[in-house]
Amino acid sequence: MRARPRTLTAGRGAPAFGVVSGFVLKLARQSTGLTQEALAERLTVDVTTVQGWESGRRPLAAVPAGEFVRLCGRLGRLGAPPSTARHLREAVEADLVLAVGVHAGGTWVDPDTHPLAAKVHRKTITNLITWPVTGDVPAQLRDLVPRCPGAVRPPPDRR
Repeated sequence: MRARPRTLTAGRGAPAFGVVSGFVLKLARQSTGLTQEALAERLTVDVTTVQGWESGRRPLAAVPAGEFVRLCGRLGRLGAPPSTARHLREAVEADLVLAVGVHAGGTWVDPDTHPLAAKVHRKTITNLITWPVTGDVPAQLRDLVPRCPGAVRPPPDRR
């Protein structure tokens, strides 16, 4: 059995994963009618940052909490639906569950650190976790999807 960290910050934490949250961010951006370049300009970040968030290469789970809250607020002020912040928080949680599963493979994960052992997840989180596999758009995202042309499924992770 592995030794438990003495503090919450003793280890590096779970590896980040951003496929679901990145795709939800893309849907939110598209719902505002902004391009990646225009969103980057409005957020005062480089366009490669927005591209990295949307592709999952730069997971939103790795964004500092205060910056994440500000990002969610800015999206709302730019015209994204009021539910966008909730969708992004849930998508980050789904990405964390997926990251642990992908990283662990067939190895044991201590229940003290496994996100599925921490609580019973709501149906909205479960729907986001299964979305990349099933292609079924989660019901809670339907306020984003009808406004957005194109694909409605996160791409599979290529790691």
